[in-house]
Amino acid sequence: MSKRKNNPIRRQSPKDGSDACAAPESFRAVSLKAIAELLDTTRSSARRWLKEAGIRPISLGRGAKGAIRYRWAEVEAWLKSRQYVE
Repeated sequence: MSKRKNNPIRRQSPKDGSDACAAPESFRAVSLKAIAELLDTTRSSARRWLKEAGIRPISLGRGAKGAIRYRWAEVEAWLKSRQYVE
């Protein structure tokens, strides 16, 4: 079997050098575990704080194998709006 030169399935890189498959920053999803580590707290506390802030999770997949993520733009805006106590 010979290899085709113009394979339509092969990924082509954009001409401007950027990664076309990279998700825009506003659509970046982050796990609860990552948020908890960022806040240096437990996942249950982080989940409670996000719920109190009105930040809703995104469900990726279904059932036990599904993943729960949060929009980074919403989490980042919430973190910036919090009052820091020293």
